[in-house]
Amino acid sequence: MNRNQIVRVAIPLFGTRVSPRCIYSDQMLLVSIKDNEVVSRKIIDTGGMSDEERLAQLVNLRIDLFICGAIEEDFIERADSFGIRVIYNVAAEVEDILSALLSGRLETGFGLSNQAGALASSVRAILLDREPVEESAQKKDRIDCVECIDRPCMENKSCTNDTKDLFLADEYSDLRHSMEVTADISAETDRKLCRIAEFIYYCLGMEYKHIGIAFCVEMFQEVEILTRLLRRFFKVSTVCCRIGGQTQHDAITAVEGMCCNPIGQARVLNSLKTDINAAVGLCVGCDCIFARYSEAPMSTLFVKDKSLANNPVSALYSKYYINDILKEV
Repeated sequence: MNRNQIVRVAIPLFGTRVSPRCIYSDQMLLVSIKDNEVVSRKIIDTGGMSDEERLAQLVNLRIDLFICGAIEEDFIERADSFGIRVIYNVAAEVEDILSALLSGRLETGFGLSNQAGALASSVRAILLDREPVEESAQKKDRIDCVECIDRPCMENKSCTNDTKDLFLADEYSDLRHSMEVTADISAETDRKLCRIAEFIYYCLGMEYKHIGIAFCVEMFQEVEILTRLLRRFFKVSTVCCRIGGQTQHDAITAVEGMCCNPIGQARVLNSLKTDINAAVGLCVGCDCIFARYSEAPMSTLFVKDKSLANNPVSALYSKYYINDILKEV
């Protein structure tokens, strides 16, 4: 930052932290910085605003730097066109963010990827303080790879436990091709494949022609993009979670609203004779039910996480989320 110039910073709030998703933030902190010091602060209301309204607000406020959690790439590109720099995927207390900004340490991923090791250690400490559900005596009679001390698997060595009966080559005879394709993809060293690319390569390697997608109604936009991408390679059939149109009150529970129908999704795709099915954004219970009733092989392509921009693993790197989970359980 230019020390002699006033830099206007905006941070969407969730309590005393940056909001995990700015679109759900009802307040935003405005900070002015000069000579590497915070010279003013102000909190404004942003509840109910669309992305377009939020961007227009940033432009009108002449914001130079927008610090946020998860955010759409399109928003970042549009903000950049107005000269607004965006530092995103930030997960931390506001005071820690400002301290990092003033010291030149703040960058995209602050509080998540950049501090994953330290945060993971802190999270482990939190969990170790919590009374375990199982008694230690019960642990002796079962396999627990996490508690394994030697971990020979990390060095590509055979497991030292008495598990010879767990890997029987004959059981993989019908799955040999699938395992070979999987191994080829895992051995990719020239580039790091994203999950969707890995799914496409697997389907091509397996010579699949017809893909089924069982998706959540809340992810129509993402599935539309995904479907158009996959249709460059395959025939694609899509089924929304609300197929059948029954209300929860009439069908299962006394809760008002449309009822999800994972069995119906599976039956539709079964009738279409898909080669493989992908679950996209289904709730945990619906995901399990769909997997049970799907006749074709099934893979969860990506999941829904309303708090962490569909990236649930991020919670494991955050003391805030771990503590919040422990309070709820």
